Amino acid sequence: MSWPEEGPDTRSTVPLSGERTCCALCLLSQNLDRPEIDHEAALIWLPEFTQGAVNALVHRVHSSFARHGKSVSWPLDPLPANSPDDLLAARSAYAALVERSGIAKQRLGTSAPRDLAEALSFVSPSSYARRHELLGGARLLSLGRFFVDGRDIYPRLLVKERLASILRS
Repeated sequence: MSWPEEGPDTRSTVPLSGERTCCALCLLSQNLDRPEIDHEAALIWLPEFTQGAVNALVHRVHSSFARHGKSVSWPLDPLPANSPDDLLAARSAYAALVERSGIAKQRLGTSAPRDLAEALSFVSPSSYARRHELLGGARLLSLGRFFVDGRDIYPRLLVKERLASILRS
């Protein structure tokens, strides 16, 4: 996954096997069976966006919060009314995405990624093959956390990305 205005070196990446890396947000959406997935992400219903578009938007939101020294984990800390416009816009966009978890819960019976992963493990091969028809609007929303060995490393990934961006400037 890439974002048009940013190169692969600026993304919050995590090591996979060997030399390969993957965007943390993409890794979440590809691994619903992660031990902490329900603390890292929520299901939302947003058929008008692809998963890649959701990830790109959330990445921008998280980067904006990190740039201003704010926590990126949902629920967000309250912002003063005199906060910078980009921070207020980022909070508003994030809140609108989080609201879509209610729609996912109505349509799917849950907004927990682990529940969906478990349900998918029990469906017939023919139903699994049709999962895009049945779940076409389901997306995964990062909650601003990414756990490795029980520790949330996502804030560190954002700092690393920000430093790399500054050094290139």
